[in-house]
Parts: sequence; C-alpha cells; structure tokens
Amino acid sequence: MVMAGGVVMVMVVVTAMAMAVQGSRDPDFFVEGDVYCDTCRAGFQTNATTAIQGARVRLECRHFMSASGAVERSAEGTTDAAGHYRIELVDNRGAEEVCAVALLSSPDPECHETEVGRDRAPVTLVQDAGLATMVRRANPLGFLKTRPLPICGDLLKSYALGTAPSY
Repeated sequence: MVMAGGVVMVMVVVTAMAMAVQGSRDPDFFVEGDVYCDTCRAGFQTNATTAIQGARVRLECRHFMSASGAVERSAEGTTDAAGHYRIELVDNRGAEEVCAVALLSSPDPECHETEVGRDRAPVTLVQDAGLATMVRRANPLGFLKTRPLPICGDLLKSYALGTAPSY
C-alpha cells in the first residue's frame, strides 16, 4: 500500500507541474483588420474605396533581437465579403516578438498592385499593453486599382487637400 500512495503522490506532482507549465504560456491572440481597394489611387481610404473579398494576408513575427530579421512564425488569413480578416496566433510569445500583417494577394485583377507603406501594418501583441482583450486591430491595408475611377478627380477635389485652412 505504501507503494500505491507514492504513485498517487507522483501523479499529483506531475499533474501540478503540467498545469503550471500550461498556465505560464502566454495566451493566444487574434489579429483583425481590413483590406480595401484604393479605387482613386489616393494613398488613403476615400468615399469610393471598396472592400476586397478573398484577399490573403499574413501575420509575420520576428524575434526582437534577430540580426537577420528572419520571420520565425507566421499565420495567414483571408478576407470575408466585408474585406475583414481574423488571424489567430497560437502560443503568443509577447514581448519577444515584433509582428506585422502583410498583404499577400488580391483576387481582383483590376486591384492588385501594392504600395510600400500601405502593404503592411505593425501589430503589438504584448499582453500588458493596457488592453483588456486579446484581440488586436491592425491598420487597414490597401491594394491600388489599376486605373482610378472617373469620379476620383472630383472626389479628391472635394477633400480640399491642396488648400490650407483659414482661421
């Protein structure tokens, strides 16, 4: 009987250790964002901007101390009818990683060109970033339409981008 009690004690210790290891793992994160077609080639979203369904994006994470900058982990997602994606990052490593969402492809042959600066968005995945949720939002990412829509000239003029405000 002494042997059986020792086995039970070992099982309790092993179970407690497994729970401690599992409990110390950083929680999973969800990264969400939107992909759009810049129909005016304006460099920002306008009233003529449209969502892209079926666009593919990749969440890429690198170790913050990496000399090579090589991607250590990645996860992909695809946009829905509203141009929205949601990617789960399992076993987040928190402050050790620098992550960004990057455009991969657009199913629209008339809106598939990427532009540096709008083709990726950094994402902070640190648990204690002051946010109560494990969902992080990335800035919208945009593909450029091959040819701007005919309404774009008037639309951009209506934004009065070239005039300084008068006070």
